[in-house]
Amino acid sequence: MIEWIIDVHRKFRLTPEALYVTIHVIDQFLSKKKVKKSALHLLGVATLLIAAKYEEIYPPELKDFLVVSENLFTSKQVLQMEREILTEINFKVTAPSAYRFLQRFRRLSVALNDDEVFFYAQYL
Repeated sequence: MIEWIIDVHRKFRLTPEALYVTIHVIDQFLSKKKVKKSALHLLGVATLLIAAKYEEIYPPELKDFLVVSENLFTSKQVLQMEREILTEINFKVTAPSAYRFLQRFRRLSVALNDDEVFFYAQYL
């Protein structure tokens, strides 16, 4: 599932923070509720949709996510899962992330002002 999320994230050229938010929401949701293995793909689609809506200026539309997931789900199923996720995590979509820390640290640090060092730090 994670590989698919990363592939879709790259395909739509979403911001790095959208990937962090996606993983954070999945982690929060799975820590509170059990999900069948067959529903993990649906969970991935719904969390990517949530993260894109939250982080992107122009997020991909639901129909784009359905096409990328080979129309395995209906829009109703994805929206129902989105509602279930947001309700379960009490709409707490974000948390401090390593990426945001690096962005702030980059502004303050002389060493991280170099793009190459910043991207290497991000990779680590």
